[in-house]
Amino acid sequence: MTAIVDRDHANKQLTVQRSVRGAAALVWSCWTEPGHLRQWWGPRGWRSDHFELELRPGGVWRYRLRPDREHGADEEHWGRAVYDVVDPYSSLSFLDGSCTPDGTPIPGTDQPTHVSIKESAPSRCEVRIVVRFPSVHALEQAEPTGMVDGFTGALARLDEYVRPGSGKARS
Repeated sequence: MTAIVDRDHANKQLTVQRSVRGAAALVWSCWTEPGHLRQWWGPRGWRSDHFELELRPGGVWRYRLRPDREHGADEEHWGRAVYDVVDPYSSLSFLDGSCTPDGTPIPGTDQPTHVSIKESAPSRCEVRIVVRFPSVHALEQAEPTGMVDGFTGALARLDEYVRPGSGKARS
């Protein structure tokens, strides 16, 4: 299954949703444990490193995305999310933005982000990412800046990682 992408201009939000072939408890662990996150977070061709992950309201998740060696690109993206809501096995809400390598937030980059995980059948769940933007123009920039490809690619990688029988993810 592919991701469903919805650009809601009236509410200035982007929604990316995908059915994932894994139990909700395992998918939750994949969003909340660095060992799992590094296996799938980021678009195809990129890898992630996680330097801080304190799963509680007010806690910080700090990460770096960088291209795999074969891409030859010498770039990286540092991100910093501050959790607002942590509802175990169900949802996460956080302000996600860019930061410097030492974790200093870059002003004006924070975007309210909500992730929900809902079991839809045994060993299958729906994962939905909703990002709110300050303006329609900012929402329209989600595609050219790679956000849409990043989220759809990451959710595809998550699906491959948690799929029963893949032998990759363990709860």
